[in-house]
Order: sequence, then structure tokens, then C-alpha cells
Amino acid sequence: MNSFSRSFIKFSSVNACRLVRTPTLVQSLGFYGVRCYAKKPKGKRKVRELKPVTFTIPNYASVNNLSNMLNVKIEKLIRDLTSLGFANVTHNYILSREYIELILQEYNYKIDGENTGTTFENVYEELKSPVNPKNLARRPPIVTIMGHVDHGKTTILDYLRKSSIVSEEHGGITQHIGAFQINTPLSGRKITFLDTPGHAAFLKMRERGATITDIVVLVISVEDSIMPQTLEAIKHVRNSGNELIVAITKIDKFSNKKERERAIDKVTNDLMNNGVPIEKMGGDVQVIPISARTGENMDLLEESIILLSDIMDLKGEQGSNTNSEGWILESEVKKSMGNVSTILMTRGILTKGKVLICGNTYCKVRSIMDETGRQINQAAPSQAVEITGWKDLPHAGDEVIQVSNESMAKKFVAKRQSLLQSAREAANVEKLNQQRFLEAINKEKKDEMSTDDLDGEEGADQAGPPGPKKVNFIVKADVSGSVEAIVESISSLGNEEVVSNIVSAAVGIPNENDMKMARITDSTILCFNLGNLPSDVLNNKDKIEVRQFNVIYKLIEDVTEILTENLKPVYEERQLATVEIREIFNFSLKKKLIRIAGCKVTNGQLMRNSAIKILRGPDEKCVYDGKIATLKQGKEDTISVKKGNECGVTFENNFEDYEAGDKIVVYEKVKVPRYL
Repeated sequence: MNSFSRSFIKFSSVNACRLVRTPTLVQSLGFYGVRCYAKKPKGKRKVRELKPVTFTIPNYASVNNLSNMLNVKIEKLIRDLTSLGFANVTHNYILSREYIELILQEYNYKIDGENTGTTFENVYEELKSPVNPKNLARRPPIVTIMGHVDHGKTTILDYLRKSSIVSEEHGGITQHIGAFQINTPLSGRKITFLDTPGHAAFLKMRERGATITDIVVLVISVEDSIMPQTLEAIKHVRNSGNELIVAITKIDKFSNKKERERAIDKVTNDLMNNGVPIEKMGGDVQVIPISARTGENMDLLEESIILLSDIMDLKGEQGSNTNSEGWILESEVKKSMGNVSTILMTRGILTKGKVLICGNTYCKVRSIMDETGRQINQAAPSQAVEITGWKDLPHAGDEVIQVSNESMAKKFVAKRQSLLQSAREAANVEKLNQQRFLEAINKEKKDEMSTDDLDGEEGADQAGPPGPKKVNFIVKADVSGSVEAIVESISSLGNEEVVSNIVSAAVGIPNENDMKMARITDSTILCFNLGNLPSDVLNNKDKIEVRQFNVIYKLIEDVTEILTENLKPVYEERQLATVEIREIFNFSLKKKLIRIAGCKVTNGQLMRNSAIKILRGPDEKCVYDGKIATLKQGKEDTISVKKGNECGVTFENNFEDYEAGDKIVVYEKVKVPRYL
């Protein structure tokens, strides 16, 4: 390494090569692992071949440092970078490793090895083993119930499971992904249902449901037909490639057969107009009118799901030597159980003691429970189970992969965290480059200014652009899916004056760190579905505002109201009275001459301490904006003077520059309601 670090090969435009000694620079950058080869010059003349040199390409380097490394003038390097498509390049522009490799290739360096393209998003892909056809066995279909709010999605599951979960939902809407496996009463076959929330706030959760499912049952109310979330669900189904069955619900609302058929025909026509190929028109999408309350045609819906799953020939690996895989549906912290997650299995047989890796955490499975809370020994593909044993809480929507042991889990988690940190650094580098470019432009502008202008401009630059006001929130919810949905919903609220800023978001009851963070950042804590909070949280000594919610749209409305209250107030002037100055009187008081305006109230009522404007001339130029100091009728002070009466008036700040014929307008400022 030391002999290496004393040399660096640079190629000229004529393919000659020379040795450049930069030991200090090379050692400071910590070179390793990249070989550069000199191209042999053409012709018969013998040239002593140089052995390839190896050096490290740094993760980040400024243009100035790179020019020193390559022994190239910085002006030429900037020109070359611009020709390669780089914008706003300056001497301190920071280049990432990938860009440095690109530049080395442009300067005729040959680089050993290729970038594997591993990112924090796909770092676990190498842990997956290829599919073994011998281990494939039929598995239950995974069915997602999707549709608009209050179209009867949960009522369908309620009927199938012969239980009542509708009454337990706050606000009458489902707010978590519920996963349940049922034995169908007619065929005895198993079906796994995912009940995705219908509220617009749960967009990501619905997307997650559409991508891990086999069949989507799109629920449409016969009363409302297609609604916004219905169109969104159709789009997700189309993008995901899942099979679709349409269930037209609430047909029991129509007692008249003709009215019912007319309403059903309207829904099918709307489906066709939105590109859904229904069977009626020669397509492959079944449309089934049902009533989950009376059970009408529910057996037909069940039969359609089983029939479609048989056509799809759904299979999953279930061998004992197959690594388990699945997806996190929900995760939360439960008392006496710790970190708990709901996993939908997609591959392998999950048993106790297996080590799973997910996101930035891992788990040695301590217990497995089904949807009823009963302890079970194993979980097969298409089964949704709750497991415990996580070191940290995994995020909903992340993939779960089995590894051989905890040592391997720690290794890959550390690798992912390193890649994640690199991604954050890359994002910060982009911001830094943009900031430096703007600073360079501002410096050029300052250099063109005169000294007086420069002083004023410096003061303005120190103040910085005002930007929107940030209103801080800390989000705490019962499960990670709710946290994700709330953050997604309220982070985009605001306008050019005020924005919602999420300081932190996590699962669980607000703790001491949350309270400290709220105090430091002046944040409002938003709690969702956390039940009865401890009194020391609600009645905290720092008077931190803690708001509780059970329905997400009420939370969104409340945040919108808070943001609206933080908008800059806007006032409009309302005219209350008009007064005409008819004559000027001079009054001597203690050797001091005082001017008094003799006025007549032409409209409204003039009050002492009223806010007034004095207007002059045909264009009504404002010569004074202030308040009345004294108001007299005759020699007596008065509080008010009504329309048609005369009075004497003086003004605050000893204003006396008024004339006969001027008009006094009495007004008040009224706050105008503002909305985001």
C-alpha cells in the first residue's frame, strides 16, 4: 500500500503517460482497490511499461481536490464536467464516488470491478434462495377488500367470520389493516382476507394491500356507485396486476326488483366507462350483487373467489428447509409482550426460534399467535400471524426474510444501515451543492454593488429569506400503519405562509423524550387510538398541548385548524362614519395656540378615540392616519356625535395640518377569516 501511494498515473490526450508523485494527497484520501492501466502508445518505438497502480476512490471529493488528484487544471476539469452534463459546477462542488468513477473513465482510466448496484432497498435480495418446485403446494388465496368509505367492506368480513367488528371501529370506518383467515362454510376451503381502510388518508396502506394480495374484491355501494376511493382502487388493481371481483353491496336497500336492477345496471355501466372489463360485456371481471346484512348472494361471492383461485393455481413453498418470507402488515408495542408485528406469510413454514430480518431490525421468534390471539406452533404461506421477539419495532410494509442465525442478521442490518447513511449523505451533498451555488451567485452580485448598497444587502442576506412558518407536531399512534398514514396526511398540509412540520413520529404512548422534544421544539403532540393516556402526560408541568383522536379525518381537521390559526392575520377596513371639516378655529390656551377643526358629521357616528383618516382633494389623498384626541360639542367634552350634529375635533400626535374642506373617514379594522 505504501509503495502504491507514491505514484499516480495520468494519461494525456496523445496516450502517453507520466508518473505523478502525490504521496501526501494519496495517503490522506486512503486509496484502495482500484487499478488503473496505461494505454500502450502506437508505433514501433519501445516504451517501458508501467505496472498498474492501485488507489482508493473516495466516497466524496470536491472538484478542487479531484483536479489535484488528476493533475488537471481546475478550469479544464470544470469545462469537462459541464460537457458531461453537470450543472452549476464550482471549485467546491462535491462529487460522489459514482461520478468520480465516470470522470476517471473519461480521462482514460480503467477501473477494476463494477458497481454491484446494492442499495439499502435491495440489500437483502441476496438472502433469498431460488424457488424449489418440489416444495410447491397449494395455498389459500389472499383476498383484499377495497373500496370507498362506508360502502360495506367490513360488513362483508363481519358476515364471513360471523363476528362483529364494525361496532368496534371508531367513526364507523376501518383504520388498520385487518388480516383474517376463514374456513368457508360451503367448500371448507381457507381464504385469507385483508380488510384495507377506505379513508383517503390510508393511501399507502391500500397500496400495500393491493401489492401483496392475489385477488381484489372491489366493494361498490349500489346507492353511491363509483366514488373517488373506488377509482383509486381500480388504478391500484390495474397497476398491481391482481385479479378483480366486483361486489355491489347494499342491494337490500331496494325492495322493488326493477329499481334494484336499474341501480345495479348503473354501477355496471359506470364500471365499463372506467375501463373495467366485466363479464357482461365479454370481459373476465365477475360482478356479484350482494347484501352482507341479509346474506343474499354471499355464497356466490365465496364460490367466485374459490373458483378464481383454482384457475390462478396459487402455490407457495412449504418445505421444511425453505427460508420463510413475508410482509409486515402492522407493528405495535404491547404491554407485557413488547414489540409485536403482524406478518402475512408468503413463503416457507415459520416456527418458533427462527431468525427473521426486516428493515433495520431483526427478530428471534419467541411466540406465534393467530388472529384470535391463540398460540400456534407454525405459520404457512397465506397465513397472517402475530409474532414477538423483535429487537426494535419493524415498519409496516417492509419485507421479512429468514436468515440462518443472529450473527448474519446483525451483519446485514449493519450493512443496510451503512447504505442508508450513504443515501442520506448523498441527499445532503445535493443540498450542499445547491447552497454553495446560490452563495456563489450572491457573492457575485455583492461584488458588483457599491459599498453603500453592499452594506444594506449584507443585512438583508443575514436575515435570510422568510420562508413559510413551521408549525411543529409530534405524532404518536397505536400501530405503525396509523403513524405512516397520519404523517402522510398532515405533512403536506399548509401553503406558502405556514406548513406542517413533523418533528417525530412513533408508535406508543408519549414518553419522557417526546415531552422533552415537544418542549424544545414547541410542538403539539397528536395521539391516535392510544386509549386513556396517563395523567402526567395530559396534565404535564410544561403545559405541552396533547390532543387525542380516534378518527383520522378529525385529526386532519384539527391540524388544519391549528395551521389556519398560525396564518398571518389579514384585516380589512370597514367605514363607520364620514365627517366634513368646515372651518378652522384657533384657540389660545396658556399662551399656546391650538387649532380646532370645526366639523359636521355627515354619516354614521363619530366616537372619541376613533381610528380616522383625513382625505384631501378630488383624488382623496390621505394626509393623516391616526386617532381623535378630543371631541367637543360647544365647550363640553362628549363621547360621541351623531349624524347631522356639529363638533370640534383635535387629533393625536398634535397633528394640525388639516384644512377646511378635508373629509374625515372613521373606520375600524376587521380581521378577515383565512383558510389554507
